[in-house]
Amino acid sequence: MGLFDGCLLACDIDGTLLISDYLPPRNIEAIEYFVREGGRFCLATGRTAGAVSSVTSRIKCLSPSIVANGSVIYDFNCDKAVYEQFVPKEDCYIVKKVMDGCKTVGIEIHSGKQVIVAQCNDETIDHERYENLDALVLDYEAALGYNWNKVLYLFTNSDEAKIVKEIISKCEHNSQFVDTSATIDGRKRYYFEHVPKDISKAFTLKILCEKLNINKGCCFAIGDYYNDLEMIKTADIGAALIDSPDEVKAVATTVVGSVQNGAVADFIDYLTEIRKER
Repeated sequence: MGLFDGCLLACDIDGTLLISDYLPPRNIEAIEYFVREGGRFCLATGRTAGAVSSVTSRIKCLSPSIVANGSVIYDFNCDKAVYEQFVPKEDCYIVKKVMDGCKTVGIEIHSGKQVIVAQCNDETIDHERYENLDALVLDYEAALGYNWNKVLYLFTNSDEAKIVKEIISKCEHNSQFVDTSATIDGRKRYYFEHVPKDISKAFTLKILCEKLNINKGCCFAIGDYYNDLEMIKTADIGAALIDSPDEVKAVATTVVGSVQNGAVADFIDYLTEIRKER
């Protein structure tokens, strides 16, 4: 029997597993060890399934993973979604409201592995390059022909964020919105995501544990930002990074080091000590 038989470790990507596409070698080594010892390792990311090639090319032992901030469980081995939720069609009008009210905000619509750029700015250009996205540029009406797992608003400044959030606050909807971030070219970028109601990494992690028959008490999670908070809190053992917001660190079982120095490896070392003591 392996030390991590029946266990699952869910891991955020940006700011946790890697930063500016730098994936510390000790993270890769620790993940391979975790899997050799019987564990299942999955991603839990806001990225779409088509935007994780930089990870899947370096980590070959992935379990079905949580993408689009919980809207999708994607099996990279079979190259298909095994669970999927969509933004309600009646809430799609919010994108048009934002487009009309803020001409400079970037807007991406994520549908399966496809990313649609409904409104371009410098941030969408950087985001496409960083995540190796093969994006379609479509107008709003054409984008309505797709099922939307999530919408991403990308800001070039804080004024844009304020305007967009004010517009959305005045819209009736049956969805939810969450702040997310990524560090690109050494600069932290701040985004706002529109996802189906009640969908989150935490919600979908529970579903994934059931699908994988994870043992009670054996669900682990690590993340660095607000969209990871509930997942960290929901897991049996959750970790936040040392530079995570205080609210995120407050719900974690343990706080590990920086992403640059191998935070995921720190967490696996911590879990190893706990499992050996059982």
